[in-house]
Amino acid sequence: MPKTIKGRLLSLLLAASGAIVAVPALGTADEVSAVDFTSATTPPSKFKIKQAKAKGIELKPKPGFPISGKLGFPDGEGPFPALVLLHDCQGPQDFQDSWAEIFRRSGYATLQVDSFSSRDVSGTCEDVLGEGVSGLGGERVMDAFGALAYLKAHQKIDPDRIGAVGWSRSSTTGSALRDGSRQFFGAGFKAVVSFYPNCKSVASAVFADPILILNAGRNDWTQPELCSSLAAADANVEIVEFPEVLQGFDDPKWGTETVMTDYQNTLKSPTYGVTFGFDEAARAKAETSALEFLKEKI
Repeated sequence: MPKTIKGRLLSLLLAASGAIVAVPALGTADEVSAVDFTSATTPPSKFKIKQAKAKGIELKPKPGFPISGKLGFPDGEGPFPALVLLHDCQGPQDFQDSWAEIFRRSGYATLQVDSFSSRDVSGTCEDVLGEGVSGLGGERVMDAFGALAYLKAHQKIDPDRIGAVGWSRSSTTGSALRDGSRQFFGAGFKAVVSFYPNCKSVASAVFADPILILNAGRNDWTQPELCSSLAAADANVEIVEFPEVLQGFDDPKWGTETVMTDYQNTLKSPTYGVTFGFDEAARAKAETSALEFLKEKI
């Protein structure tokens, strides 16, 4: 039997006139289960096939890699629409558990992918330069499609209503690119939500599936203006701008501002240092924007 993990009760303690007032969490869908599945099989690219053919070599698809995750359901019998949640180079984080609870209270099943544990990769962004070891580049896109396949086969999930949500360098944008790994699959995610992504690698790309980008205007780790330009060129792209916020604006652990001096950053010289900061007003706006987008698209 899968291990059952109790979700955290979202209760707020407010001090008013010297009294402590407890505000109960909404909804009761607060249990998730640990699950195991595999990333998607990776077919060789046309270029690699051509190279191998010239050498008389027959290339075979790369088999899926065993990974894990946390699967949770909203109240009810289903089948439910579902969301695949993809972490960034820090690995799975507590604030993403909170987002999963928000999505479940809104009627979505959630599968939180852990791309690092089974690969013995630490949750750090210190080596993310060029997608580095912790980035895992295209492998994490295949993790996303492996999660998609897992959900499609689940009896409590509506296979035609599955989206993805990801943070920063999570390969979330890569899962929706027309000419990326997405081309190997007959269908992708119904909709994708991407928090403060690195748009450098997709600045001139075309998206095959609808994507909402929540763009942090003071992000000093990426070039947010590259994200801003995407919507004008691609009908599948929607942008919600947060001009005054930093990377990680939805993660309370950063406080008002935290500089991670060891994180590699090609936009600085020397190439280190990323600034993070939480902003509750922006987080709340992002929640509304994401839920409205998902409701429309899924």
